[in-house]
Amino acid sequence: MSIYDVIGDLLLKLRFRYQVEEVEDASELAGLIKEQVEGEEKTYIYSPPGRPRPYLVSTMRRGEDVALAFLDLDDVREVKYGGDAEALEEASLVIPDEGVAPFLFPLKKSDDVVYAALGFKTVVNASLLTGGFLESLLEDFEQNSDYYFSLVKNKLEKGEN
Repeated sequence: MSIYDVIGDLLLKLRFRYQVEEVEDASELAGLIKEQVEGEEKTYIYSPPGRPRPYLVSTMRRGEDVALAFLDLDDVREVKYGGDAEALEEASLVIPDEGVAPFLFPLKKSDDVVYAALGFKTVVNASLLTGGFLESLLEDFEQNSDYYFSLVKNKLEKGEN
């Protein structure tokens, strides 16, 4: 099964088994996140027009802050990882002094090679959430994805946890 088949199956499960809402507009996504009940974790499929594969977005609101996790299903990387694939997300998370925290989310494992989507986590004040803010956050991440991947890869190679 190709990695794109794996992604397709994941999206089908999210849409139909778990009824995850699909959103095409960044402003609509920002509005849904702002309306979210405090303490409730939500997942969205964010599919901007013209993009081959969507982002998975997980959110949780705590007071005025919102924890965001974006997973770019169009940015799948191959990494050597001998550990349990399920532990890759936590093992690869790089916590910076500020900004976004990149990580890898495992999609498929073959021997000691894992195919994983690159993502990031961050916390922002809910008052900052607009469609433009989300678009600029994603644009910055995409432009710097090779840098973020190098941080994650270096952490895995050093075995830091």
